[in-house]
Amino acid sequence: MKTFLCGLSAFVIAVHVAAGLPAANPVKLAGTARLDLWADEPVREIDGGRLLVGNGSLERMNWRPEAERPRGYTVNLSVTHRAWREFTIQFTPAADGHVTLMLMGAWEEASPGVLYRQEILWDALKTDGATLVNGSFEEGNDGRAGWQSRGGVVEAAADSVTAVDGRRYARTWHNQTLSAILKVRGKVPVTLRLFARAVSPEGYHEMARITDRNTPAHQAARQYMRGVNISNYLEAPPGQDWGAHYTAADFDHIRKEGFDHVRLPVGWHHYAGPAPQFQLRDEIFSKADFLVNSAVERGLNVIVNLHHFDQFTDDPAANTEKFYAIWRQVAAHYASSGTGVAFELLNEPHGAATTAMMNPIYAETIRQIRTSNPQRTIFVGPSRWNQVSELPSLRLPDDEQNVIVSVHCYDPFYFTHQGASWSGPDTKITGIQFPGPPAAPLVPSSTAALSPHVRDWLHQYNTLPSDQNPCSPRAFRPQVAEAKEWSDYYGRPIHFGEFGSYEKADAASRASYYATFRQALDEANMGWAIWDWKAGFKFWDDKQGRPVPGMREALFGQTVK
Repeated sequence: MKTFLCGLSAFVIAVHVAAGLPAANPVKLAGTARLDLWADEPVREIDGGRLLVGNGSLERMNWRPEAERPRGYTVNLSVTHRAWREFTIQFTPAADGHVTLMLMGAWEEASPGVLYRQEILWDALKTDGATLVNGSFEEGNDGRAGWQSRGGVVEAAADSVTAVDGRRYARTWHNQTLSAILKVRGKVPVTLRLFARAVSPEGYHEMARITDRNTPAHQAARQYMRGVNISNYLEAPPGQDWGAHYTAADFDHIRKEGFDHVRLPVGWHHYAGPAPQFQLRDEIFSKADFLVNSAVERGLNVIVNLHHFDQFTDDPAANTEKFYAIWRQVAAHYASSGTGVAFELLNEPHGAATTAMMNPIYAETIRQIRTSNPQRTIFVGPSRWNQVSELPSLRLPDDEQNVIVSVHCYDPFYFTHQGASWSGPDTKITGIQFPGPPAAPLVPSSTAALSPHVRDWLHQYNTLPSDQNPCSPRAFRPQVAEAKEWSDYYGRPIHFGEFGSYEKADAASRASYYATFRQALDEANMGWAIWDWKAGFKFWDDKQGRPVPGMREALFGQTVK
């Protein structure tokens, strides 16, 4: 839950430089392409920005003075190195003038002040409602007619990557850009269509593709199709009570409702002794065993994970040995358990625990677990809180056939986390319905504390039709599709280990959200586990002794029409 393999990863290629020279930019396979839109002063403002085709986001430029932010958008697009992806972006200028379009790449630090070089190819840019010159990069001797270069280049298409249109395409990254001027008219919507893809870094080694769709991981994935998180209990530090307590009756209800597995968050690290053994106390095993055994006795499968290990995510290098020691002990303890008990190595890695950092750590942890659990199913997930967009950077051991990949999704976030006290002022607004738009516009008593991009989101929520609304299945369906594409390509099963809506949303909206999200995952044939059973995102009302109204039908009822 968010509180907001082999050797070094082939996705990050270290570049060594001589002492005293500026650090070079290490190369990384991009998962995100970026472009910026910036209006000149006569235009005053561009508004109504939205992504009509493709997976990504439009946000205001929060690094600029607030008074200037209405003049621009930064657009992040989810890309892959495997194929071109098509995107359609729309915005409306307030007055006649010019908007600068800058093609670049993701901003991501490899170390303080040093960005990853994540290169992007661009092609076949076309506009409606504005004028763009040479969107296919075919004009002029160097293909850059109409484009200004700050290190970005236009190149002949390679045999391995053909152009979408013509024989050339552009190559950029964050520090080497290409820009062009769009001539726009006031109040006339501008639609920008384009294609983008990630560049495979030199020396990049593709993760092995698995063609067999009946590996141990695929067989196991069929046993983890409809699950629920047993939350707010064992992930809490000793001495803290987060309000949820579980008895055998909970597992009776879970099984009866139709779930086939539970996901068990555990803060194992809280119970570890000093180095070098990091011995886990019997107390945590006793508590975890009760939940695991209660589930197994009722025919439920179990995912035992390591949750909220913030010490590790803040400094993985300093805590790797503790991480290994915890999993050696947990693996040994459950070595004799049936095949219905699986391990999930780390919940929502983030911060310093980047995907590139975690790849070799995952590989070594799996190797150590295999000494006591050669057949155990293991779940791992990418960084940035298990975001789907990080899948391109995830590297699994090529010879490992029993690993399932875990991703999480809480979009649309301002709906799912409305009223959540722990996620900051941007989620204080309640009354957001799913799907949007509402029958009457939602007008908060004050928007002063809201970030500009949240005010934009609310405007779109209030005004856009359901098929374009940010508070609709449009918020998560592209991520499900992207996860399925990755899974199908590499032959690695994917499990959505968390999605859910906080209880401050109205019951009908919660039910609609769960139903449509569940339907998207069912169509993709992907397993899932909702967050959570009976805490703040609850399925079960403990006081009433029954499911929250609408939840049973949403998750186990008929397909939504």
